[in-house]
Amino acid sequence: MQPGDILPLRFDASLVALSFVISALGAYVALLAAARIRNIRGRVQVGYVAVAGIALGGVGIWSMHFLGMLAQIIPFGVAYGVSHNLLGLAVAVVLAGAALWYVGGARFSFRRCLGAGILAGLGVAGMHYIGMGSLRMDAFFLWDPGLVLLSVAIAVAAATAAIWLAFNLTTEVQRVLAALVMAGAVCGMHYVGAAAGTIVCSTPRQFSGWELDGGVLPYAVFLISVVTLIIMRIELHRSSEEARSHAAQRVDHLIYSRQRPGGR
Repeated sequence: MQPGDILPLRFDASLVALSFVISALGAYVALLAAARIRNIRGRVQVGYVAVAGIALGGVGIWSMHFLGMLAQIIPFGVAYGVSHNLLGLAVAVVLAGAALWYVGGARFSFRRCLGAGILAGLGVAGMHYIGMGSLRMDAFFLWDPGLVLLSVAIAVAAATAAIWLAFNLTTEVQRVLAALVMAGAVCGMHYVGAAAGTIVCSTPRQFSGWELDGGVLPYAVFLISVVTLIIMRIELHRSSEEARSHAAQRVDHLIYSRQRPGGR
């Protein structure tokens, strides 16, 4: 393509579907952890906050972004600046974790749900646009402010709906539904955000700093994310079984103490 040419917006449908799947898996593990942030004594469990933040921010948002970028058909070489992407990862993890801590750390209310939805939505949007700023290619973006604002609004609205579902519906099917809605927030924001940035070809550009190959990075991130989610899901199941076992032991001890002579 020649300098000044506008790149048509096209996507590989199979990679779009894969980006949605990884986002939904991350959201599922995150919402599962978020439901356990506050224990029966009302105390916040920091470990679950960390798991929720990493699963949603690191996998559901950050990893999805790279697969979404790979899905966009760009007929020339693309690389990613390391510093921008580490910043994007930090923004996604911190805001996602803060959102789920805020809504899960106290009694559920619409105000907390809305606040968490705004935080999560800003995490999605912030990571996306920081990530777009990390692209290193012989082209630049022309942004449509209206579509940028629409993408942020989609992220906030859908994230709020997903959080409401996650904390008001308790069956496995309902939790999966909430994860799908959250994935819709992430992917909806990403692809509307992609449409907001028109890619205009330019003369060769020079960049400084470390960079990562755009053809390899998304697949590496995907594999790492899948392994991370499997480990997190196993650990969540193990900790849940331990909690049930301890609760059963306390109940047995209480019953035994009451049955002993002189027990009250």
